Amino acid sequence: MLGSAPVDVALVLAVDCSSSVDAGDYMLQMQGTASALRHFAVLEAIRAGPLKRVAMAVVQWSSRNSQSVAVPWHTISTVTDVETFAQTVERVERKWQPGGTGLANAMIFCVKLVSNLPVVAARKVIDVSGDGADNENGNLGEARQNAIANKITINGLPILYGQKHILDYYAANVICGPGAFAIPANNLQSFPEIMKKKLLRELQAWSV
Repeated sequence: MLGSAPVDVALVLAVDCSSSVDAGDYMLQMQGTASALRHFAVLEAIRAGPLKRVAMAVVQWSSRNSQSVAVPWHTISTVTDVETFAQTVERVERKWQPGGTGLANAMIFCVKLVSNLPVVAARKVIDVSGDGADNENGNLGEARQNAIANKITINGLPILYGQKHILDYYAANVICGPGAFAIPANNLQSFPEIMKKKLLRELQAWSV
C-alpha cells in the first residue's frame, strides 16, 4: 500500500470501462497493464529515479457519473511491490455503469485523486486510456485547465481500432501539462507493448 515517504512520480492509470468496451476487452486492458508493469525495464526505470520509488493507482471510468478507484495508491520500489500491484490490477473486477463515454468527468475525478495524494510527489501524472471521444457533454477544456492549475500532466493512450481521428482527438482535447504526450494502440492486442512504452516514458521523465 501507500507509504509515507515522498515519491518521484504519482501516476494514475485511468482505464475506460464504458459500454464500448466489452468484458473481453476489459480483461485485455487489465492483463495488458499487468504484463507491462512486470517488464524488467519498468522496475529499472523506477530504481533510476532520485528517490527510487513511485506511487501508482488505477481508476476505472465509464459514463458521466461512473468513476471509481479500482486499485488504491501503492508505493512501488521493489520487485515484490511491482508483482503485488500487477496481481491486484489483473484480478480487479470491472466497475461501470451502462451509458456513454464520460471522458471529461473521468479526468476531473483523477485530478482530484492526485491532488489529494497524502505524500509528496515530484511529478504528478494521469494516463487516460480509451477508445472514443467524450459523448456525455463533459467540459474537456475545464478538465484540462483543472489539471494544469494543479501541476498535473495528462497523457493519453487512445485505442484506435482503425479510427485514426481518435489520436488527433486525444492530442487536441485530452493531453496537457509539462511533457504531455499520446501514444496510440492500434488494437488491444498491441496494448501491453504500448502500455510498457508509455510507462517507461513517464517514469524516466525525471531525467529529461
